[in-house]
Amino acid sequence: MRYIKFLIVSLLIISLSGCGPITKENNHKKVIKVALSAEVNPPFLYTDSDNNPIGYDMDYMKMLEKKLPQYDFQYEFGEEESNVVGIGVGKFDMGINWFFKTPEREQKFLYQKEPYVYSLTTLIVHNDTHNIESLDDLHNKRLTPMAPSGGLYSILTGYNKSHKQPIDIDEIHKVSNGENFKMIESKRRDAMFLNLTTYQAIQKELNADVKVGGVVSKESIHVLYNKKNTRLQKDIDEATKELKEDGSLEQLSKKWFSFNVFDDKDSLNDIKDRL
Repeated sequence: MRYIKFLIVSLLIISLSGCGPITKENNHKKVIKVALSAEVNPPFLYTDSDNNPIGYDMDYMKMLEKKLPQYDFQYEFGEEESNVVGIGVGKFDMGINWFFKTPEREQKFLYQKEPYVYSLTTLIVHNDTHNIESLDDLHNKRLTPMAPSGGLYSILTGYNKSHKQPIDIDEIHKVSNGENFKMIESKRRDAMFLNLTTYQAIQKELNADVKVGGVVSKESIHVLYNKKNTRLQKDIDEATKELKEDGSLEQLSKKWFSFNVFDDKDSLNDIKDRL
């Protein structure tokens, strides 16, 4: 009888000792600190009435959470430039919200290799204008003023470097998109170069006599990482590729943009009247 009791107790101890480490290991997750921009940027990232982050970016992160259960993603709002500095010094492991690739940042950070979304650059014209659809159509045309910084300005200067007929660019440090809309509406300027989501947000408020003349480019948007996080970068790239292949990101795009941002530029221009 004693032998049987001893055997039962021994088996119980072995059983519990075997389960303990597995449970602990399964519950162990690596904490990943994610920087979010406090600047409102719908439909990519903004907050609801309870100040909770919502938008395309957060739905994408929820998908990553399911794909990568080994990580515990924890989010913190901050100013954009402070976030970038924080990623560089290791305060944050990664940041998400409209990060374009720039040569300067590529030297200091890791970029996502598999873009999770795209930003569309567009030419905004008067509703009566039918001959401005691409940058090639801007010769001898007048663009609305723009700041000599940022991605849009870089696209135009890059175009001028590779083409014999450059586009005239009026530089201004403080840009008023509302005033630029009025310039197009009154035909004082021929076109405005603008991100699609920015155009949509302003047009919703102004309902100006303007339209999308054409989609110029698809600019890839990436997660930004501290340079040490090569494993995290690889895991998120693999998960993002799977989300593209199974159609999850296409559905997410249609939810937040009402069209598939992953389509090619020609297909997007076919539906420009709906943008």
